[in-house]
Amino acid sequence: MKRLLLIGILLGWVAVLIGKSLPSRIHHADGRAMGTSWKLAWRGSDSPDLRAEVSLVLEHWEQTLSHWRENSDLSRHNRGESASPELARVIALAEEIRIASGGAFDHRLLEQVHRAGFGPRGKGIDLSGIGKGFAADRVGDRLRELGVNDFIFELGGEILAGDGPWEVEIEPPVPGSSETGRKFILRNRALATSGNYQQHVMEGDLLKSHLIDPRTGQPVLRPPSSVSVTAPDCATADAWATALFIHEPDFAGFPSGLTVRWQSGR
Repeated sequence: MKRLLLIGILLGWVAVLIGKSLPSRIHHADGRAMGTSWKLAWRGSDSPDLRAEVSLVLEHWEQTLSHWRENSDLSRHNRGESASPELARVIALAEEIRIASGGAFDHRLLEQVHRAGFGPRGKGIDLSGIGKGFAADRVGDRLRELGVNDFIFELGGEILAGDGPWEVEIEPPVPGSSETGRKFILRNRALATSGNYQQHVMEGDLLKSHLIDPRTGQPVLRPPSSVSVTAPDCATADAWATALFIHEPDFAGFPSGLTVRWQSGR
């Protein structure tokens, strides 16, 4: 599961202002969508409508991209209907990253994910490796349309930061750990992490994860570990975090503009 911890100093759960000299008050909103939680913090004027605005964007993209909803655009497409223009846009991006990653990221593994016990029954496309990141980007677009530029948004561990600075912490890949993770500043960048320490089944000393290796069609099996990727947009960070976890730490064929951080739980 991709998961990141946001440092909670004032709000208890969300990344907080760096630099005490900056006077802007931090506001926040939260909710649930796409099978997970979301959290938003921003500096500037309060806006009680932001929670509703974020919820509308996420509902729209969940209806487009969910493989759990039987009537979503994606589920209908997997049953043979033509892809809607918005779904086709995400599929095209996923295909670009599949090719660029040498097939390590592959959105066509719905059947294999189900067989491994981590997804719904069906065949075809599974966009869970890019969908939340793409939806987070669309939330960012909407926030900027509304004049909110200094924000940080998290959707199930995928993080998008606007004007900053915002401090974030990457959770160590140790199941059940309360250890402090790596901290760094995020500004006008996105961050995503893929690892095997949240959704997994133990097999001896190794973890059988929800991440499927397209080369074998089987779940990745290795010790607790994770890879975090920062990128200009959240969809790219999301998909490349998955691809790099499949490739393992010695792979260097990722695009320029990405920052990659590996962590081992041992």
